[in-house]
Amino acid sequence: MRRFFHRLLNAFRDERSDAEAAREIAAHLALLEDDYRRRGMSPDEARLAARRAMGSVAHAQDLHRDARTYVWIDDAGRDVAHGLRSLRRTPGFTAIAVITLALGIGANTAIFSVISAVLLRPLPYRDAGRLVQVFAPLPNLPGGASFPRSARSLRQTPFDALRTGTRTLEFVAGYILTSATLTGRGDAVRLSGVQTTATLFPLLGVPPLLGRAFDASEESAGADAVVVLSYDVWRRFFNSDPAVIGRVTAFDGRGRTIVGVMPEGFAYPDAFAQYWVPHVPPGPDARLSFALATIGRLRSGVSRQSAESEVNNLRLLGDAPQAGRFDVMGMQDDLVEPVKPALLILAGAVGLVLLIACVNVASLLLARTAARDHEMAVRRALGASPGRLVRQLLTESAVLSAIGGLVGTALAFGAIALLHTLAATLPRRDLGPGVSLPRLGEIQLDVSVMLFTFVVALLTGLLCGLLPAWRHARSGEADRLRERAASPRVRGTLVVAEIAMAMVLLIGGTLLIRSFMNLAGQDLGYDAARVLTFQAMPQQTTGPAARAFAEQLVERVESLPGVSAAGYANNLPLVQQSFGRDVSPQPYDRQRPRPPFPGLHAVSPRMIQALGLRIIEGRTFSGGETGRDEALVTRAFARSGFFDGPAIGRRIYGGSHSWEVVGILEDVKQFRLDQHGGSEFYIVDFVPAPPGLGGTYFAIRGDGDPVALVSSVRSIVRELDAAATMDNVATMDQIVSNAMSRPRLYAVLLGIFAGVAMILAAIGIYGVLSSLVAHRTREIGIRMALGAQRAQVVTLVLRHTTVLTVFGVAAGVAGAAALSRYLEGLLFGLTPLDVATFAGVVVLFVAVATLASYIPARRATRVDPLVALRTE
Repeated sequence: MRRFFHRLLNAFRDERSDAEAAREIAAHLALLEDDYRRRGMSPDEARLAARRAMGSVAHAQDLHRDARTYVWIDDAGRDVAHGLRSLRRTPGFTAIAVITLALGIGANTAIFSVISAVLLRPLPYRDAGRLVQVFAPLPNLPGGASFPRSARSLRQTPFDALRTGTRTLEFVAGYILTSATLTGRGDAVRLSGVQTTATLFPLLGVPPLLGRAFDASEESAGADAVVVLSYDVWRRFFNSDPAVIGRVTAFDGRGRTIVGVMPEGFAYPDAFAQYWVPHVPPGPDARLSFALATIGRLRSGVSRQSAESEVNNLRLLGDAPQAGRFDVMGMQDDLVEPVKPALLILAGAVGLVLLIACVNVASLLLARTAARDHEMAVRRALGASPGRLVRQLLTESAVLSAIGGLVGTALAFGAIALLHTLAATLPRRDLGPGVSLPRLGEIQLDVSVMLFTFVVALLTGLLCGLLPAWRHARSGEADRLRERAASPRVRGTLVVAEIAMAMVLLIGGTLLIRSFMNLAGQDLGYDAARVLTFQAMPQQTTGPAARAFAEQLVERVESLPGVSAAGYANNLPLVQQSFGRDVSPQPYDRQRPRPPFPGLHAVSPRMIQALGLRIIEGRTFSGGETGRDEALVTRAFARSGFFDGPAIGRRIYGGSHSWEVVGILEDVKQFRLDQHGGSEFYIVDFVPAPPGLGGTYFAIRGDGDPVALVSSVRSIVRELDAAATMDNVATMDQIVSNAMSRPRLYAVLLGIFAGVAMILAAIGIYGVLSSLVAHRTREIGIRMALGAQRAQVVTLVLRHTTVLTVFGVAAGVAGAAALSRYLEGLLFGLTPLDVATFAGVVVLFVAVATLASYIPARRATRVDPLVALRTE
């Protein structure tokens, strides 16, 4: 280090050091002259002999300067300056190469920013790697679908047993999603909240910004009602007042003391959490209790497998039959599991795009260096070594990739903005957290992403410049001539690789696009057009008052101009919250085969028309009191074996009540678009929405744009109950589109990458053929002078295209067949080896390759034989 700073200091003292070197050299010459004079030489002879013995004074000064400075910095600066001048002299080549590299580097930067935020960056909690979630075994959903992990929660008794019995978890916390109406701060507003045990905040290790969190003594029914606010609620409704601690505010009409405010950005367990209240365990007489989502932190040195084994050995469910084992999964693993395979596929796709870009630029650089043979020969004649030429060419390639990296970074900003737009979903808790990308708000170009971009640009520059540099590393004219003859062959090999990689991407992108089209074009079982949906919550959320509010709201809305039907229900299609009911075809018959927990939908009589559910047999509800004993079932339920014979006229028994089946509905996509319709049945009833749902669901079918009805409906809600809230307003088309957000994102991104790859491959074919025509100009001229027809010349050029395309397409189809199996989990209505997709992509790529070769082929037919014969 001391030597480095000494040299650095000397680098700033050039004039003084040069003067000292000159004095030393002069003194050395004087000594040599004296020595030669003592040997008997005359002064002139001694001076000449000393000069000859000393050698070049300028060379000695250069050696002295090199010894005291970092000469490679100066050389690198000259190489960079020369590279910039060289690129400036060929603006067309520079523009194409920079754009090509920018596309590859920008795409990789954008996707790495996603991978960094979603897969690599730890969650913003203390010891995030030791946080786990505990999932209880539960039966399947109707239609064979599996429960999402977020719904597999623990009831209070097994939760308490886990909390007291575990030795592998040092903290165990549970929570229930809830909501409440905040009043006294202007208009009533519905907030999404969390009921949680006091261990949640210590477990996550995130202290409040103001005040404190609640403690275990506040989890009892007789304790003071307290609340912890999110930063956003504190800012929006309390004007960021630090004196808010200790203030009492009304949640659902109940006064709660504000004891804390969480820091900005904290939003556990989801981005919709706006407040936290203590979880009070239900008493023995409680009619309704909810299961708790359970999280814990592993003790130091304990593995997740050990914790899972312990949880299953605790027999938390006693001797009750179980559908499977308890799962213990890392919190971050559970968050990213649904998107990890797709993100890795996208990462591989952008890696192929970058490789294609590198191949393209390497091919362009080969053509460019072939045209610079005379320049390189002059440099060799002037004494440049092969290593010096290689360094110059690699520097030019690095400069090119650096410019491409800068432009690619700018493109990455736009790509991330596009990604945020494509991945945006309706900001609603009831639609589920897994419809798009998790941690979407954290995706940005941070320091780690910029470092990745720098490394990618550096490696890209080296990769692009290796072949041209190796070409000029050899010495000798014979090698140069052989290399010149082999250059088209090398570039042809590069284009074959380019076509193969582009084919893999194009086939994968086409599979995802067709899968998305299948998903979007399937029959939903209902008519989603011109339907407005929302949730409304009156001040009195249960009992006759809540039912009267819902019925009056529907009645008044149906009287509005342009409304053809309106109704209410306990849930909607594609809403994650759902209810199941254990039913039987006979009173108290527990032996008959029946679907497990068919979906129960308590609706108003006109909700069937409002949602556009299609009756394929029988009729709809008759209305009045008679209609409350009737049921509609889906086709899947009618054919499930639940009934003996036809379903129409049969009864469904559930507890002390039964319903007669009066109609069969088309199967409804109730939970996910990529699952077949399950067993559902509909009855006329009013079931108050649980606190976590935010209110009863309403649907309005209009004759025109349903959004135009929002202001009128909101006025009716406020007229019926001044403290009522109206939230989650959306058209049914928006809800359906929201459910397709993730497959649409994958299809669009991979489709864009495939399109870019195909364009780059077409440019590569065009470049190779243009180079071929230029290389064979004299040959083509001789052929035409000897009588060759234009068609024969075109055939000569296209034959080369055909060979390259056939080899590239064959390799691409083989590669796609091997790799497309990784797309199987992302496809709907297609197999990874779909013949139509493969055949269509082959035809498309052959057409693109033919088009790319058309211009060079036409150019070859316009060669003037006289001009061609005069060229070397």
